[in-house]
Formats: sequence, structure tokens, C-alpha cells
Amino acid sequence: MEVCRINVSGVKEKWGYRLKVVFRVDASLTMGTGHVMRCLTLAQVLKENGANVEFICRQHKGSLIDKIYSIGFNIYKLGILEELEVANKLAHSHWLGATQQQDASACIDILKTNQTDWLIVDHYALDADWQNRLKPYCEKLMVIDDLADRKHQCDILLDQTFGRQQEDYSELVPKDCQLLLGSQYALLRPEFAKWRTYSLERRSKPEFKQLLINMGGVDVDDFTGQVLDELKTCTLPTDVNITIVMGSSAPCLESVKSKAISLPYKTEVKVDVDNMAEIMANADIAIGAAGATTWERCSLGLATIQIVVAENQIFLAKILEQHDAVQLVTKVNEISQLLESSNEWLKDVGVTASQICDGMGVYKVSNKMTDCKILLEEFGEVELYNYVNLSVDDKVLALDMRNHPQIKKWMHYQERISKKTHCEFIKSLESNMDRRYFLVKQKNIIIGSINFSEINFHNSVEFGIYTNPFLKLRGSGRLLEAVVSQYAFIKLNVNKIKLEVFSSNERAINFYNKCGFEFIDTKKTIHQEIMRMEKKLALQEL
Repeated sequence: MEVCRINVSGVKEKWGYRLKVVFRVDASLTMGTGHVMRCLTLAQVLKENGANVEFICRQHKGSLIDKIYSIGFNIYKLGILEELEVANKLAHSHWLGATQQQDASACIDILKTNQTDWLIVDHYALDADWQNRLKPYCEKLMVIDDLADRKHQCDILLDQTFGRQQEDYSELVPKDCQLLLGSQYALLRPEFAKWRTYSLERRSKPEFKQLLINMGGVDVDDFTGQVLDELKTCTLPTDVNITIVMGSSAPCLESVKSKAISLPYKTEVKVDVDNMAEIMANADIAIGAAGATTWERCSLGLATIQIVVAENQIFLAKILEQHDAVQLVTKVNEISQLLESSNEWLKDVGVTASQICDGMGVYKVSNKMTDCKILLEEFGEVELYNYVNLSVDDKVLALDMRNHPQIKKWMHYQERISKKTHCEFIKSLESNMDRRYFLVKQKNIIIGSINFSEINFHNSVEFGIYTNPFLKLRGSGRLLEAVVSQYAFIKLNVNKIKLEVFSSNERAINFYNKCGFEFIDTKKTIHQEIMRMEKKLALQEL
């Protein structure tokens, strides 16, 4: 990445600093679309937060390359190679279309021209061998996995499987690897969090009138057709509406459309939908595979009859069944009995499912990626550590700093904060995209704390800073203000930064005036008058 510079007056003196993220992921008729779709979800959130995101994909049949490109991401295409014989092949090596060595060499050629901040790999056919080769060409590496069947060399490992435990990866990742495990980190599109409240409210008095069938985007084995065959002889409510959702690359699509017409119930086939959350929110029961869409259904409390369509889905399906979060069937002909007795299980299964996933996982993951380094012309390199990633010791110091008499007397809330409240607050930041808190370090010394709130990307952000009261370091306030300006103007890409300060805090007001902040207005509180100030970004091309 190229480092930009903000001078003291808020002028951007050089263009080009954006978080660079590259995804290595594939889709195909064999592996399905789930890996690409969850990566796209994370990619879009990162892009909205100012990141430059690119993809590396191999040109399998059903690759979704055109879809990735149409959304607006640059994509590097790899061809299918004749696989060489290699020892110790992974269970899914045949999914790659090349050897790991060949794939690594191709990716290195792409990455070596530009430093990558984050390389994210989501592929069952790649392991530590591939990752070790790529590590020198990225600042950090994240693996997305849900098998726990091979070794990885990464900084973060994400496994969104419900019930996954730390010990499942204890021998598979480096000791300093950050593990993000469980359905709380499920990578769902923001639309699912948006529809969650509506969906849960309409299920308070459940009725079976809307049936959704979604067996995955590809459904190469035509489970959808098998389900429709079963429904022909099933006794459903006469006014039931059936919605079938499929991808345009599904080999059985035309056959399914033909079968849908012959059903004795009102049936509609929808292809490549862009409102899946809305469709799920308005469904009463779903029949679906035990894949990535599981978390989508759970977040909306949608009671599901679940079918295992791939071996790697067995673990998840069994765990969910044990927790009464789904109705699991091993054969399609078991569906009829469950549908006909839905009044006995519909509400309880939906409630349990809703407790497994809240739909905020993509924000939690993206926030875990916000630690960064910033180069300041006057002060050198500094490091920003998001509060959600702090060590136990740093969390304690952050609390001690906040509770110091010199700091809290200038805060809106001036009472002493308890450890419990502090930890709960940090936990709340995990899924909050409107607020970010960082400890700022230089040479492993904590200079102070900065925070951003009411983040309106491409427009404005409010901030607060305070220096480490236990460290008497001359110029630390100026350093923190410089960090705030660079992070806000370049990483958040806003054109205005705003602050509030007590009108009685003349020292702080003079400081901000010297930093280029201008008076906006004042407002009254119960205790004090507050002055609002702002600094605008002035653009200056070199």
C-alpha cells in the first residue's frame, strides 16, 4: 500500500492509501457457490469501509467470476491446469484445478507487484503449504474454513460453524493465531440484520402458509427436484404458497421449473434473487441444505427442515439437531410427515434457531481487521489497536486511563467506570460499525486513546482523544491528533472531522485551534456548555 500524508492544516498531500484486501476463493459446480458468496459479503462491507478489494479465482464451470466482476471488484482469473501427482493430497485437492505449488506461484505473480494488507483464503484445497509460500507477499493472512482437517499458517482463522471449539484448531494453527469461532461470526449480508426484527416479530404467532425451498445455488444433485416429487403426495394447507430459489447455473433449473408447474399448490421459481433476506423473513418454513444459508435462516428465526447434501455438512447438521434448532432428515421422503405435523414444532425450532446467530458476524469480522500502522511525517510509524482486539493487559490499562482523574473530568460521563461495564462496552463494539476505539502505540509504548463515532463514510465523523496520563511525553497530543486526521481523512475517507469540548477547557480549545479546527456552535448540557468544532479536508494534488 502507498502511504498518504496529512499536513497540519488538514491538506491531503498524496493520494493512494487504502487498505488492500485480496481474496483467493473459488466456486464451481462441484464445490458450489457458498465460499464465494460469503467472501463477497465480507468484501462488500470492507469496500464500503474504504478498502480496495480484489479477487483471485480459477475458471471452473460455475465459477461466479462474471458475478464478482459485475458487482464491481477487480478479478484475476486463473486457468485450469493438468494437476500433477503430489504426495499427501488433501481430501479436496481435486477441487483446485492445479497443485498447491502451481496455484501459489500464480498468486505470487499477482501479489508481488503490490503490497497486500490482507490476503483472505477460503478454499478446502489449500493449507499451510500454500499459505507459507504466500505469507511474504501480504501483511496479514486470514483463513476461512469449516472443516478443521488440515494445518494453516495464518494470523486469523474464521470458522463460523456453530459449536466449533478452540481445541478443534489447537494443533492446526500457530499459537498467536486469533481464532474467530462459532456462528456469531457468520458472514451474512447486512440485509439479514436489517430484516431480523421484522422476521422475529411476525413469528410470535406462527402459521404455515409460506414454504421456501432453497437447496443451494447450484444443487448439482437435484435435491430440489426430489423435494418437489415428494410434495406431490404431501398434504399441505390448501392456501400454502411455495417459493423455490435457485441459481442460474443450476443444471436442474429447467427440470425444476417443469415440476413446479405440476404441483397442486401455488408455486413460484425465482432465479438469482437479490432479496433473499426478505424472502426468508416472509417464509414460515424452509427446506434447505446444511450449508452457508443455515446462518441466514437462523438469523431470521426461520424454522427449517434440513437436508445434508454434502459430507462436509454432517457435523453442522448434527450439532443443530442436538440443539433442536432444525428438523434434520436423512431422506427426502421424511419431509412429508414433518410438514404435516409442523404445528407441533414450528415455533420452538424457530425460536431456538434465532438464538444461534444475530446476523452481525460480518461486522464483527471486519472490525477484527482494523488494526493498522500509520506513517506520520513528523512522528514516524505508529500502530492502532482496535479495542475489540486488545490483550487482557491492554484492556486493563485502557480502563485505568479512562478512569484517571485528569481524563474523566473532561468526559460527558464523569463517574468511575467498572471493569464489568468496560468489558461489556468493548463487546458491544464488535458489531458496531458506527464507532471505533483504538489504543495508539509507538515502539510498544501506549501514547493514548482515540475514538470515532457517528461515522458517515465519505462525509464526516466525530472523534475524541486523550493521552496516556501515566506517560509524560511531550507532543503526545499533537501525535494523536495527527493520527486522527490521517485515519479519518484517508482510511474512513471523510471530508470533515468534528469534535465536542467543554467551553471551560481553554487549553484543549487552543490546542484544536492550532490544529486547524474552527468553531461551529455551542450547546448546553445539565452541567456544562459544550463547544463544537470541525476541520475540513482540503484537497491538494501534487
